Amino acid sequence: MSRYFSTTARALLRFIWRGSEPVDSFENLIKDKVSRNPRLADADTVEIAGQPHTSRRDQGFRVSGQIYKGTKRLTSIHAYEDGRVVYSKDDYNNSQDE
Repeated sequence: MSRYFSTTARALLRFIWRGSEPVDSFENLIKDKVSRNPRLADADTVEIAGQPHTSRRDQGFRVSGQIYKGTKRLTSIHAYEDGRVVYSKDDYNNSQDE
């Protein structure tokens, strides 16, 4: 299932949820964070893999996915229920405006 939204920072960002139904609270969190990260200005797709979850190693309730520009993966993402977003590449974390 794909979902679209518009912001002033982004003309179009598509969400793809693989293996689960969309969760609005996580989409809204990711939309907000991506719109305030200048390194992700060209991102056009967020693909979420599976259900929100925890793990033995990381007890934070989260969704995991990847952010793309076209077919190129820019970074992986973990979006947490408590409002944190962590990217797999440090330069995206370092450029995040809170």
